[in-house]
Amino acid sequence: GGEDRELFNEEDHSWITAFLQLSGTGNLKLYVRLFQRKLIWLKVNKLDYAEIGLDLIPYIREMGKAGLLQTESDLQDVSESLDLLSGPEMKVLAKRFLVPGSGRRELMTSLLRLSRQRSLFGGLTSSTTGSMMMKRAKELAGNCVRVARAPRAVLSRLLLLFSLTDAVEEEASSGQNQMSTVLLVNMGRVTFPQYKVARKTTIFRNRDDLIRYETAGHALRDVKVLMESGHWEDALELYKNSRDEQSQAAASNDSRFDRELPVYLRCFTAGWVHVRLRSHGVEILQRLRLYQEAVEELRALLAQTVYCAASRGRWWDRLALNLHQHLKQTEQAVHCILEGLDDGHVRPGHRLALHQRATRLRDSPGGKKWQPLLLTLPASSIGDVPHVTVKGKLCPQTGTGNSFFLLETAENINSLEKKGDGAMVICSVEQLALAHYRQQGFDQGIHGEGATFTTLFGLLFWDIIFMDGIPDVFRNSYQAFPLDLYTDCFYTNRREAVDSRLELVREASPLTLQSLIADVWRSQEGKATPLVTWQLFSSLQQAQSLVSSLGGAFLSGVCERLVKDLRHYRAGLPDLVVWNSNSFKFAEVKGPNDRLSPKQTVWLHELRQLGAEVEVCHVTAVGARSTRLS
Repeated sequence: GGEDRELFNEEDHSWITAFLQLSGTGNLKLYVRLFQRKLIWLKVNKLDYAEIGLDLIPYIREMGKAGLLQTESDLQDVSESLDLLSGPEMKVLAKRFLVPGSGRRELMTSLLRLSRQRSLFGGLTSSTTGSMMMKRAKELAGNCVRVARAPRAVLSRLLLLFSLTDAVEEEASSGQNQMSTVLLVNMGRVTFPQYKVARKTTIFRNRDDLIRYETAGHALRDVKVLMESGHWEDALELYKNSRDEQSQAAASNDSRFDRELPVYLRCFTAGWVHVRLRSHGVEILQRLRLYQEAVEELRALLAQTVYCAASRGRWWDRLALNLHQHLKQTEQAVHCILEGLDDGHVRPGHRLALHQRATRLRDSPGGKKWQPLLLTLPASSIGDVPHVTVKGKLCPQTGTGNSFFLLETAENINSLEKKGDGAMVICSVEQLALAHYRQQGFDQGIHGEGATFTTLFGLLFWDIIFMDGIPDVFRNSYQAFPLDLYTDCFYTNRREAVDSRLELVREASPLTLQSLIADVWRSQEGKATPLVTWQLFSSLQQAQSLVSSLGGAFLSGVCERLVKDLRHYRAGLPDLVVWNSNSFKFAEVKGPNDRLSPKQTVWLHELRQLGAEVEVCHVTAVGARSTRLS
């Protein structure tokens, strides 16, 4: 589009043109496959893409000419050429240069050292040794290929514009997986819902803006990779360097522009990604027990209100925990809790967490003197819910951390006289609980957690979710949801349509609910959207049987919470819904040593208020104490 065209300079455009001019799908498919791999040299004979062709050389030559790929003639670095060799090939090369050693890594180090050595006796100089070694290594490796860096960077940036929804899905995407999305759409494997693209707002003002956003995204991704692999010290160093670099960039870049963007477009700014990086930094600091620094970082995050407002509840809760438990600064912790409860951005789950922390603090040995302050706490209306205990034979530990149980197969459960000598199957705590509810007469049951509810919500509100007339929520053709779905704007942007649909659902008879769901199911089945899990129900009939059982008033109440605050309410829903022709029940299943989270507690309370039967089902091992866990 015209607006996006401005974000690329002439050289960038020449690379985009080179990519668009690739002839035939073979070239395109091969480029996409290579683009998604690590940016290193690869042996052509090790590439196995039979669906593209058995001989890839013609494709590689054509893309080499276009400058999109590099081939062996561009390989000029000794260590990169050695890197290509397998263990046996490395041995052949080492023998040729009389280098001793056994393992691949050891040989490589010795060969590299030799290639850099100056000769003492006026023999071969290092440059000739190096070039001979490289020549031999390249002969051993055969044809090789690497994606050219410059066009790859431009195409990554272009894809970033197409993959905005990935950033919304909380994961700053590198644009890498988006390349295959574009390809899969063209090949007809992914079908997106239908909607009209409508852009009004400029997100990136110029090329530098887009590059800043991209650079911030790369830094965040690199930090997350180090965290996931447990390299906390390295993660700390990278986070601090990125934070300082980005803080300097932010100082010169005015945040007024970001503040004026609608909240659902702000996550596409470098400022937003920078705040997410700092939020991960808090986790790193805590892991390394640098609690004072973590507290300072949290205070800095809470001092700004432009970015990541939805994370404020988590930040307040974490700040209170660090102050109270780690730094033993109880008075500051109390003030922090009160401030957090006063923050309008803090949602029910985190409000309850802060509330529970305040209650624990008040009842702790030194908590008496804080009572006057804590008396001002708004009372929490959340009551307790029923608990039941189901016993099962615990399976010997499989080492996965989850508990598995043994369950007698169905025919044995039903015939009492055979009890005890039937076949056993290994099952999860949820399956054991479902069997318990089957015995209670609930012949239908689904273990779907939040997906059960978001699927029904998606089916009942499909046309409103994808409706026209709201600018900037659909910015390209590869979106599985509108960009404001996880923000408060989703409801305010569609208030009239949503309110009348909630009313329609509330008053609907079971037959009307069944036909509402059937219409969407038949016309949209299989289309990509994070709300609807098409495989969750065994059939449309099962989904219809559930909506008939739940009824309109209850469904309308659940949908109202999801439509107004999907981001927070999509978590914490009960594991199981069980039903029969005249009643239904929700159960949160807890295995040994598992407790309710604040979000789960909030949902159980709210479902109860909507008239549902709810309970916490504790699965305990036979022979273990079957005391009620609360």
